[in-house]
Amino acid sequence: MKFNKALLALGLFLLSVPVLAQKTKEQLQKEKKENLEKIKEAQATLQKTAQQKKISLGQLNAYKFQINAQQNLIANYKSEITLLEEDIAQDQEIINSLKKDEENLKKEYAAMIYAAYKASRGQDILTFLFSSESFNQFFRRMHYMEQYSEARRKQVEQINAVREMLTLQIASIETKKKEQASLLDQQLTEKNKLEALKEKEQNAVSSLASREKELKKELEKRNKALASLNKLIDEIIKKELEAAAMAKAKAASTTKGLSTDFAKNKAHLPWPVKGFVSQHFGISKDPILKGVERNNPGVEIQTTPNTQVKCVSSGKVSRVVVIQGFNKAVIVNHGDYFSVYAKLNTVTVKTGQSLNAGDSIGTVQTGDDGIAELHFEIWKSFTKLDPELWLTKK
Repeated sequence: MKFNKALLALGLFLLSVPVLAQKTKEQLQKEKKENLEKIKEAQATLQKTAQQKKISLGQLNAYKFQINAQQNLIANYKSEITLLEEDIAQDQEIINSLKKDEENLKKEYAAMIYAAYKASRGQDILTFLFSSESFNQFFRRMHYMEQYSEARRKQVEQINAVREMLTLQIASIETKKKEQASLLDQQLTEKNKLEALKEKEQNAVSSLASREKELKKELEKRNKALASLNKLIDEIIKKELEAAAMAKAKAASTTKGLSTDFAKNKAHLPWPVKGFVSQHFGISKDPILKGVERNNPGVEIQTTPNTQVKCVSSGKVSRVVVIQGFNKAVIVNHGDYFSVYAKLNTVTVKTGQSLNAGDSIGTVQTGDDGIAELHFEIWKSFTKLDPELWLTKK
């Protein structure tokens, strides 16, 4: 029968759809989990600063980061809802096809019964058989009745199979509709949270804008501190390169090994602290001061107070210094590469000490505004590199 091919095609379709949908759903759920983690990171920072009377740029950056994660989360919910809508539409198409198949099978079955009735002229089976005029006719009628019984049995099985598939599809579509309703509720909740966050962000911007002169002075201090730090790094790198040039072959081999280890782990280096990037590498517009640009030679990573700072790759401590505006700083040599960890509260390493990836360097400093933030840089010789291109993607 034609139904057998249709049933096979439908079965293959039913088996393939969940596999494709499940993979996409898993990806969406993974993204949702990542966004929720980012929101938690920002919330942890903001909770520590809740008692601060004065709003800071660090708090504003935390709001911006959380808003971005919140927007991504809402978009994630939207994608999940769209995926479910597509699934529900596909399920509805399957249900419509199954209903049509069921009706066709019922009609075929009715036609079969009617044809059998006409063939026997309304007689019961025994009368129909024993009214045969010859043994050959009796045998043919017997064979016909067996075929008819088998065909009717198969027809009933097919009808039941379609009904069973139909029941499963209806149950599936109802489950998905409930899941969709739940996602819509969650999406609405997250949208309300987003609006509340945007209001807090706007209040923070207004508060900071009223302190323009103060912020300009803070930016000047930061730029001077950065200039001092970078000048010191230049001097250290110059001395390190001169020392490497004069070193013996064995030392040069060690330096090359450190460089190779560092370079091969690009985009896979562990984060020096858990947290999020609150200020990115390079030139960016100041979030408050109009027409003012910030040039960051590294990144600022907001984290929780007293967090342990970890070395990102095997190396040797070149220098432990104190820089006004950046507190304590540690510079680690990785051959041709250098990593810089500033805004430290405590330091647990000393100059010349060998380190492995993951070794503790010290703890992050918490500023007067309640923000715990690590300043992190990566250099290759005298060239500053974007640390986000080297750290493991989040």
